[in-house]
Amino acid sequence: MLKIKWTDRITNDEVFQRAKEERLLLTILKNRRHLCIGYRIRHNEFAVNILEGAISGKKAVGRPGLQCLKQVARNTAADSYTAMKRMACNNSRWKAANQSKD
Repeated sequence: MLKIKWTDRITNDEVFQRAKEERLLLTILKNRRHLCIGYRIRHNEFAVNILEGAISGKKAVGRPGLQCLKQVARNTAADSYTAMKRMACNNSRWKAANQSKD
């Protein structure tokens, strides 16, 4: 297709420029994360309790779920988790906040 040999040392950005394409993976992942978090906040109280850390028990291994929520709040220009939660409860505001960043 692009006739790039495997021994050529070129960056991924240069390959995308030659192919006249853009990086879409990160955008797709961000959109899916926002859709998932918005749905969970609106429809599933049990999942919200888990996300907020209201369930008692052993501490989970791995990255805390709050880090993901902070990232979504930052991407939607919300000041805090509560502002993001209020925005997610209103589906039209949530979609508008997520589409404006693309």
